[in-house]
Amino acid sequence: MDAFYEESATDKNETRGKRMYRILHIVSMVFFWIAILFFVIFLLNFPWWGVTTDEERAWQFLIGFIGVLGASCLLTWFLFSRIKMRFNVSYDYCFVTGELRISKVYNVNRRKVVARIDCEDMIQVGDADNSSYERFKADPTIKEVVCTPNVEPAEGKFFMYVLANYNGRMLFVLECRENLLMNIMKFAKRSVLESDYVMQERKQR
Repeated sequence: MDAFYEESATDKNETRGKRMYRILHIVSMVFFWIAILFFVIFLLNFPWWGVTTDEERAWQFLIGFIGVLGASCLLTWFLFSRIKMRFNVSYDYCFVTGELRISKVYNVNRRKVVARIDCEDMIQVGDADNSSYERFKADPTIKEVVCTPNVEPAEGKFFMYVLANYNGRMLFVLECRENLLMNIMKFAKRSVLESDYVMQERKQR
């Protein structure tokens, strides 16, 4: 029996995220091109040999200082490039015939695979509102991986956790519809679903 299900968790403050990403990207690129300019000046003018007079030593010091500024600008470009990756982020969840694939998407078009979890490797799946999630989260032997940009689930969704043997025991937190859980349970063992799980429709009544 084949199965395919896919959905995404997008930032509820998507407009702000896009704006911040764009600003940080522009600032980072300004520092990048300034760094390139400083390095060109440094390489073309640095007196690598034959420095004898005070004027030549002063010029060497100035060009060396320009090289330091270039390195500082390059470091600033790197830092801003890292910071901007925290904005305009979303997550894709794709379930294909017994395998849950989680991807992190940066600025819509850049994708990084977070995990590919086989149902056979799942230890427990459930609702992050339940006490079992807090118990797993407090366990120092379990690493938590939050796969949503939001602190509150969007309408019609809930925070689902997936505890799995994946490079050790890892606790993945997803923001999804219950349809994803239903597809997982078609392939996972019944014992994988937490014993006190309550259907989302019943919870909202």
